[in-house]
Formats: sequence, structure tokens, C-alpha cells
Amino acid sequence: MENAISVFIGATSDEKVKTIETVQQLLKIGGVQKVWELTGSLDLLVLASSPSVAQLNSVVEAVRACRGVRSETTYLVLESHSK
Repeated sequence: MENAISVFIGATSDEKVKTIETVQQLLKIGGVQKVWELTGSLDLLVLASSPSVAQLNSVVEAVRACRGVRSETTYLVLESHSK
């Protein structure tokens, strides 16, 4: 998505909800591009993007409301570099 605003959303999950169920819900949210299951202090890492801050805020709110997401931290992408 050219000129899109991107965020990584790190989430901890509720152990009472199967991770795959949460992942499936997250992938249905418009703007969510990819979800990784992790080890460590975060359980899930979500990559999302949108053409505007207002729309991106809606994506973040939808992730927060997703069944199985206990808490989240949003990391706004300022610049992207690749080889």
C-alpha cells in the first residue's frame, strides 16, 4: 500500500482463548496484513496499515477489542528500510 501509515501491534493473549482463534479473528480485520505468533514478552505481533491515521486508529481499536487480546502496545512505523 503506497503512502500508507503502518503500525506493528504487539499483543499479549488471554490464555483462556486458543491462540489460533485470536489469530483468525485478527486476520479478518481490514488493514491487518500479517500476524506472527511469538515467544517472549509478546505473544502476537500484528502488522497493519491504512491510508489515514483515523482509519488506522479504527484498526487498532478493532485489535484491542478482539477476543483473546489481553493487552497491546502500538509501534508506529516512521521509516522502512530493506536490502
